[in-house]
Amino acid sequence: MNSSLKFYFDQAQNLSIDHQWISRDFDFFLNAIGIASTTIALKDDLEISSETISSVNNFFTSYVEGIPLDYILNTSSFLDFTFYVDPRVLIPRPETELIVEKVIDFAINKNAVVLDVGTGSGCIAISLAMLRPDLKIFASDISSDALDVATINIQNHQVNNMQLIKSNWLSYAKTESLDLVMSNPPYLKSDDMHLKNLAHEPQSALVSPKGTKSFLEISQQAFIALKHGGRIIFEHGFSQRLEVTAILKDCGFKNIISGPVLQGFYIFIYAPQTCKIF
Repeated sequence: MNSSLKFYFDQAQNLSIDHQWISRDFDFFLNAIGIASTTIALKDDLEISSETISSVNNFFTSYVEGIPLDYILNTSSFLDFTFYVDPRVLIPRPETELIVEKVIDFAINKNAVVLDVGTGSGCIAISLAMLRPDLKIFASDISSDALDVATINIQNHQVNNMQLIKSNWLSYAKTESLDLVMSNPPYLKSDDMHLKNLAHEPQSALVSPKGTKSFLEISQQAFIALKHGGRIIFEHGFSQRLEVTAILKDCGFKNIISGPVLQGFYIFIYAPQTCKIF
């Protein structure tokens, strides 16, 4: 067993022909497991422990198999926070941060009741809970595995104004009980070309029939569960703005607004619940 760190730097370099970013990600991995930045920068020929060798070998095996670095490290960044992740939940994306930022912009009242639908790792709900500790936040998911991961993150961040609920979307929610519903639901079609790059992430959190069924089901339930004047906010796919707008209108929402353009596309949409249909 080779205990020279230089050997593994060379291995990463050799693999870079087929794995473009492996040297960069190997440096990031080493930093995450406590190897000094100076050692990494100088590619020092450091002797490493058997425990570190095992971790490094696992990195190379997992990386070559295509497992995302966030899963290898069990760590992902979202806003200014760090979350535990594993293959039971999606890896948080930077564009999803816009949901939290927009909700902060809403400046909703103290003690408002907020629900994050399909919470996964809990990154949206937990981030909001830490930024707005005066809110009462619920987070639902149908997946027990996802709720287990979200529980780890609640404990890690010591959040005490949030509760997890096992539920199919908003099926647990009472009529006119919520001030805000937010969701990054599954929105890819089963034949979406992007899925080949997401093979290690939970498909149930990515794929929805026709790509829009999740929006329809959540919107229908949210219109009933929201208080008058409450809001709903979705992340959606790059090409889904018109479809999601139509779904919200059909469910009774008005004054629907698309979020800012990201790389030429709208990626979130929100609307107030301004009327009731009886």
